[in-house]
Amino acid sequence: MKKQVTFFGLFALLAFGTANAQEKANFGTDFQPIRKEMVAWDAVRGEWLAQSMEAMANKKPTPDRNFPEEYTPAEMFGAMPSATQERVRSQIQRSSTTSDSASRTQWSRLNSFTNRTPDCKPVMGRTYGDPHLKSFDGATYSFQTVGEFTLARSASGNVNVQVRQRPQSDDFSLNTAVAMNVGGDRVCFYANEKPDGNTTTPLRINGEPVYIEGANYYLEHGGTISPSGRNNYTITWPTGEKVKLDGSQSGGIGFYNIAMEVYPCSDSYDGILGNANGRASDDFDVRNNMGGISSSNWNMGVFGSTNQRDQVLEKEYLAFLAKDFARQYRITQNESLFDYGFNQSTFAFTDESFPRVHRTLGDMNQDDYRRAQRECERRGFSGSDLSACIYDNGYLRIEPTPQPNIPNRTAGRQLDPVRTPTPNVNPGQKPYRERYPEPRIGDTPGGNPGHPRGTEPGAPTRTVGTEAGKPTPQNPEATGKPGTRTPSKEPVTSKPVEEKNPNSTINGQLERNPEPVKEPVSKPVSRPVYTEPVRTEPVKTEPVRSEPVRTTPVRTEPVRSEPQYTPPPSRPVSTPVSTPASRPASTPVSTPVAKPSTPTTSPGRRGG
Repeated sequence: MKKQVTFFGLFALLAFGTANAQEKANFGTDFQPIRKEMVAWDAVRGEWLAQSMEAMANKKPTPDRNFPEEYTPAEMFGAMPSATQERVRSQIQRSSTTSDSASRTQWSRLNSFTNRTPDCKPVMGRTYGDPHLKSFDGATYSFQTVGEFTLARSASGNVNVQVRQRPQSDDFSLNTAVAMNVGGDRVCFYANEKPDGNTTTPLRINGEPVYIEGANYYLEHGGTISPSGRNNYTITWPTGEKVKLDGSQSGGIGFYNIAMEVYPCSDSYDGILGNANGRASDDFDVRNNMGGISSSNWNMGVFGSTNQRDQVLEKEYLAFLAKDFARQYRITQNESLFDYGFNQSTFAFTDESFPRVHRTLGDMNQDDYRRAQRECERRGFSGSDLSACIYDNGYLRIEPTPQPNIPNRTAGRQLDPVRTPTPNVNPGQKPYRERYPEPRIGDTPGGNPGHPRGTEPGAPTRTVGTEAGKPTPQNPEATGKPGTRTPSKEPVTSKPVEEKNPNSTINGQLERNPEPVKEPVSKPVSRPVYTEPVRTEPVKTEPVRSEPVRTTPVRTEPVRSEPQYTPPPSRPVSTPVSTPASRPASTPVSTPVAKPSTPTTSPGRRGG
């Protein structure tokens, strides 16, 4: 029964690998007309874009850029002429609906950014200062909490941004760290506490500290990181979304002002920055387990009000945001994208009792209020942005933070033909072909991450320890059928050949040649395979059995030490032992007789 299960399991694995390869082949065949369109536009940039889009559809790393621009695939797609974009967009949309179910997912990944027409404009959400929220739909409020939260995540899973808020005092908190999934690359920035103690760079990519030396850093899956200034960064997704970080300090604590741009026309979003559906009234709703709304945004528009009644309502709403709304978007350990130090987790940064006191503009000292108001108005702030600026500058003396402008790198830029393709990669980075070597002829596409390339099930057989052109004999234990062998015109090799590495060859032959498995082989061939391991086991255990023999001298030591223990009891007996046989006769004559005679004779004489 066990042998049958093994056979059917291997057969299912082979069938799954064949189906997966067939799905990729179908997508690759249908993608060829799109490739021709892009290559006809630009031979170098179009070919890179085609390869990058295929990689994104299969969730694979994108190839190296061999042109001077730092564009992501979405930006390069936007740089094509409008007519070319429209033809490619139409083909992708048609394929995403008419293709088979297996490749439909791949086409949907491309459609998520190619379907953006010129009318599809990005919207921005922000969390800044101590901190304040401005949702994608324009709702504003203060968010004084401590913990790690989902800032924004897309329904497609392509975009996920998380923020960590740490307390500066009992009343105010700051954004001290940001973590994000950039199309498959985990990117984290730490303004204050570093998870590994390395304070020379705030950036971690997939858990490793990274130093950006050039104007751009290229991520493996097509995204980019562009530094500007001392601690400011712009992160661009391969699908076009962007996050801008502006580093600052307050009370000796580093923090980030965060702005994020998304495209609501091509995806739906959720998080503390709202849902980007165009309605500000539902951005701070709390949903129950059934998906319904349990608490609605009933107090919009009172932030920064000087009316006493509005300030009471504002404090109640601040408490609602810090508890119910915040709890809805607190991340779990499994959801976290952050790096942690020793014995740390997301729970180490969570404090649901914060803040101790909710502050409003009505609680601010009037002198501080007027000073902050003058400074913020001088910087051009107005409306709700003015109230947030007064709040930050009046309480914590935080520098006024205007809404950033994230430029479009493709706007007004002319692309000249690339006459000599030159790799445009990160300094010191190996070429793409060395980082991701292409599979050899006969290798299974993709391979198995649990085996070295060429040794996974389905990989080509390699002769190990045999003569040239002779395969290694197959182990019957690996096939689950006694007496099976691989087809070969050569006779079965000798025992030393079977000892060297039958496993890698067995798996390869089993996957590549399933039909010859049924051919029986004589029993003498299989006997050496079973007997040799048994013979080697007792040989290896003989040194273990000899160890007690080596300890025998240790057991004899007490025997040798017996004379050392006998002298103490022999000392009192030494007097009779040391004297010969003649001395006992003289001893009573000289000593015992003389002593009693002396006291007996003398008193008698004195008495007479």
